[in-house]
Amino acid sequence: MRDPRKVADLGDKVECMVGDLDRPETIRPALESIERVFLLTSKTQQDISVITAAMSAGTRHIVKLSSQEAGWNPVEGHGHWHHEREELIRSSGVAWTFLRPSMYMSTALQRVPTIKKESAVYFPGGTSQFAPVDTRDVAAVACTALLSSTHEGHGYELTGPELISIDDMASILSGVLGKAIKYVDIPETTWGEQMLWYGVAKYVVDGLVETFGLIRKGRFAYLTDDIAQAGKQAHNFESWCREHRQASLLQTRLCLVCYTGRPRFGRRRPEHGHCRKVARLASERVC
Repeated sequence: MRDPRKVADLGDKVECMVGDLDRPETIRPALESIERVFLLTSKTQQDISVITAAMSAGTRHIVKLSSQEAGWNPVEGHGHWHHEREELIRSSGVAWTFLRPSMYMSTALQRVPTIKKESAVYFPGGTSQFAPVDTRDVAAVACTALLSSTHEGHGYELTGPELISIDDMASILSGVLGKAIKYVDIPETTWGEQMLWYGVAKYVVDGLVETFGLIRKGRFAYLTDDIAQAGKQAHNFESWCREHRQASLLQTRLCLVCYTGRPRFGRRRPEHGHCRKVARLASERVC
């Protein structure tokens, strides 16, 4: 971790090392005597730094969180930069396992503000189906891969157990929350403009806009059994919603400026930027 104070409450339950993926000199000491690494990065240079340190430290196996499209041929959407990072690991000589999840069910949390204020979900995608996955299932497969050498050299495409559309997700949310929620389809370019307004890097937005276009075309309308092959049972979206109903969809107070899916154009960028805490101003509360 970068700041040991953030895990001080864990005490001696876990062994912690200070490190920063953007400071390569801190990575090598953190990997001393470490045989297996779970790798989640936001920049290609971070992968390069970890790979270099892993090779120096004698680390045997890297389990890399990638994306569904990274394993396609040809690679499409935001799978391009994930595929680039996968290839860096392949060429390093370190054993690897690639986890390629579909869209996370937890992206539904980004819709909380408009669900509360407008009983609506605004999202690109149209009527096409895909198979969202529970992040807990991805984590379970990651743990399995880290604890066994039998998963080395494998790429797992991790999908949920059912094909549903955004409209289906809105209907499921309606049943769980006991209120009618409508789905409003928006163009991919509109979503991209919103993300740029929030300060998301253009290359990330471009890749995701392409991915949402692929969803609309039905390119993600298939299931895999890779979670089951890893010995785990995938959760469906309704079960995820019910388990997060109280903790997230009803009681959480989120800042509209940071989490709404419909930014108010023309408004000055908020001073508190990427605030992840409860909104302090009553005008920004959504409940």
